[in-house]
Amino acid sequence: MNQETLTAYEAVYGYAAVIDESDRGRLWMRGRDRAALLHRLSTNHIERLQPGQGTLTVLTTPIGRMIDLLRVYALPDALLLETGDSHGPAILRHLRKNIFFNDQVTVADASTELGQIGVYGPRAGQVIQTIGLPVDLPLHGIATGDWNGHQVLVARCEPLGGDGYTLYPPAAQTTTLLTALTDAGAVPLDSHTAEVVRVEHGYPRFKHEITLDYIPLEADLWRAVSFQKGCYVGQEIIARMESRGRIAKLLCGLRLSAAPETVPASLMVDGKEAGTLTSAVYSPRYGWIGLAYVRRAYAESGTTVMLAQQPATVCRLPLSGTTQDDAV
Repeated sequence: MNQETLTAYEAVYGYAAVIDESDRGRLWMRGRDRAALLHRLSTNHIERLQPGQGTLTVLTTPIGRMIDLLRVYALPDALLLETGDSHGPAILRHLRKNIFFNDQVTVADASTELGQIGVYGPRAGQVIQTIGLPVDLPLHGIATGDWNGHQVLVARCEPLGGDGYTLYPPAAQTTTLLTALTDAGAVPLDSHTAEVVRVEHGYPRFKHEITLDYIPLEADLWRAVSFQKGCYVGQEIIARMESRGRIAKLLCGLRLSAAPETVPASLMVDGKEAGTLTSAVYSPRYGWIGLAYVRRAYAESGTTVMLAQQPATVCRLPLSGTTQDDAV
C-alpha cells in the first residue's frame, strides 16, 4: 500500500473516510403494491416497514439462489432500493417482469436522480453532523436533511470501521457534497482500500459472494431473512435448510500464505474439494486474506486448506477487531 492508501485505511478505523458509491444501483418503487411486490420476491419482511425504516433483503431464484442483496428504505411515498455494483438495470427488469396485471406498482431507475456517498469510521456521524445533516438513526433507518438548499437522504448502513452512513444527494451535487465532507475532516477512500476493509469485515459482495451459486444462509445473511413471513420465491429451499440444519457451505475468512493466482479458486483438503475462494486482498493488518465458501466439514476456525499448493487457514469473521494472533 502507498501512503495515500494507508492513510485512507487508517481513517476508516480511526476517524472517518468518504467514498463515492454511485456505481451501486438505485431504484424507486412506487404505488400501492410496491411493498407487496418486493415482499413476495425476496427473503425479508418488507410489508411491515414504516416510513423511515429500512432493512436488508435478498432477491432469490425459485431454488433459493441469490440474485442480489438489496438495501431497502421506506419513504412516505416510495421504497428506495440499493443494488450491487452496476446491477440496477438487471434488477429493474427482474422486478418489472414479476409485476402482476392487477398490481399498482411502478419501478424506475433512480441513479440519474440520486448520487450515493458512503461515510465510514467511528467519527462518521460527527463529520456528517458538522455539515448539518441528521445522524441520529437506527441501523437501516433513513431521514431527509437539507444541505445548502438541497434535499439529501441520510441512511444508517452496516458499519465499516465502527460506523456507517449512506448519503443520497441530488446526482448533480454528489461531487460538491464529497468536497464538503472532506473539508469537514473525512479522508477520501479509494475503491481498493474499501474492498480491503469489506473483506476484513466479512461482508458479502455482488459478483463475489453474492452469486447464483449460493443461498443466503450460506452467506451468513440470516439478518436478511425472515422466517415468520408468508411465501416468497425460493422460500421452501431456504426454510428447509434452516429447519434441518443442512447448510452445506459456510462463508469464512481465510488467512492466505501468498497472493492467489486467480479468484475464484478451488480449496482442497487431502485431494478433496473443500470450498471456493471468492475474494482476496492484501491487508496492512493481516497480510493476504480472503473470503471463501468452505464445506461445513472444513469450516472450523484453524483448519488448514490448500489453495494451488499454498496452505491457507480458515478463520472466523469478522477479521476486523482481531489481532493477527487471535484471528484464527
